[in-house]
Amino acid sequence: MTLNFLLREMTHLRYFVPIIQEGNRRGLRSKLRIIPSNKYNCPLLFPELVSRVCKENDVELTEDAPEDLEGVFFCNENSGLDWTKRVKNAGKCSIVVSTYQTDFIACYKDYVDIADHILMPSENIAKHYNRISDKNLYVGIPKYDVEIDKNEVLEKYGLDPNRKKVLILWPKSRDLHKFPIDIISNFDDLGWQVLVKARAKDPISKSTRETLTNNGHKYFYDGWLPHTSQELLEVSDLVINSGSTVIEECIMHEVPLINFDIKPEIRHGRKQEHRVTHSYLYDYEFCINLKGLDSTFSSAKLNALTGTLLQRDLSPCFKKCKKEWLYDHKNSCKKLLDVLIS
Repeated sequence: MTLNFLLREMTHLRYFVPIIQEGNRRGLRSKLRIIPSNKYNCPLLFPELVSRVCKENDVELTEDAPEDLEGVFFCNENSGLDWTKRVKNAGKCSIVVSTYQTDFIACYKDYVDIADHILMPSENIAKHYNRISDKNLYVGIPKYDVEIDKNEVLEKYGLDPNRKKVLILWPKSRDLHKFPIDIISNFDDLGWQVLVKARAKDPISKSTRETLTNNGHKYFYDGWLPHTSQELLEVSDLVINSGSTVIEECIMHEVPLINFDIKPEIRHGRKQEHRVTHSYLYDYEFCINLKGLDSTFSSAKLNALTGTLLQRDLSPCFKKCKKEWLYDHKNSCKKLLDVLIS
């Protein structure tokens, strides 16, 4: 059997490569077909990395037309939907759609009719958003099968192993004016090392970058494989979030967080049905949910706030959340291929 993967965005590699590696262990052949997305994360902009990933994982880069593919065809949400429809019409592949964070809320309707299988995070999440189909597979999310070595991450990024670390997930430019950026100085006062993770399309200002660097802190943009956020979570003691779906990754890596609830209800010119996606994940004791910080906020208050999270064993709480909304295993790809080749 051949495993065929359609790659239009580099962010999809973190979902595909663990499946490819499990396929290799079973002696299955993998082929990667690239078509351009014309976005900042288009694979054509990163030929050396794509080539290296293919070489390291024995993947064939192919120019095959969709009508020529046979075996199993993997795509991500509705990315390359016209191409996927051609694969479907050729009738030689079963089609597996990998969901991406909570994009399925809007995209599910685009592919549910043509997919043979849809990788959903969990049955409870599918029910919550009314995205139920007998095509849904609840085997987990492939990117969490990857093992990340904490010491290797510390060395790779030149991080101080002796300082507590806070990972600040930089808000979208749209929300930055509501984000309490001064909290960086508060963490600095407490001796923490601050790690700021941003996206290329929502960059950190030059002045903030300079302040971070001058104080021994670090800032990061997306690295495609391994996934930068997952690497940084593995070395972080705390996360500062602002409604990002990265809360899912915080839970899977068991890192507590302080969330600033600043997402607007009106986005993309319309009122959103779900102002904050994965809202149910914030209702656990590993998360402190705030609207903002008042004028009396201080480093001492931050120290007290972080203490309520860090001075207790939150493992049972993470385990409970995983059981109720996600899952608690590291073999999603094995479970997936067991289904596909049974």
